[in-house]
Amino acid sequence: MFYTFGFVMEKDLQIIELFEIYKSLLTEKQRDIFSSYYYLDLSLAEIAEPEGNTRQSVYETVKKVKAKLIGFEKELKVLEKEQKLLSVANRINDKGLKQEIKDIIGR
Repeated sequence: MFYTFGFVMEKDLQIIELFEIYKSLLTEKQRDIFSSYYYLDLSLAEIAEPEGNTRQSVYETVKKVKAKLIGFEKELKVLEKEQKLLSVANRINDKGLKQEIKDIIGR
């Protein structure tokens, strides 16, 4: 998806980051629909058609997944902690320690 407003794209990127962290907490169907919409950039109709679903049901699933991801982050704060650790790592002068922290958080 291409957006002309940077804040929309940034918000989508954050949702994708949350998906990468919490996807194992979603159902297979939720993961498939979210991936098709955000990673493959398929339209709601393109996602709905093969399964005989409606665009509305796909939209509701995407909306529900986004709400779940935000809820998981509010409770668990994994992304927030990861970003804080990355910030600390970037301020460390010891390159070995900096890289070790980045390796732990997968960056």
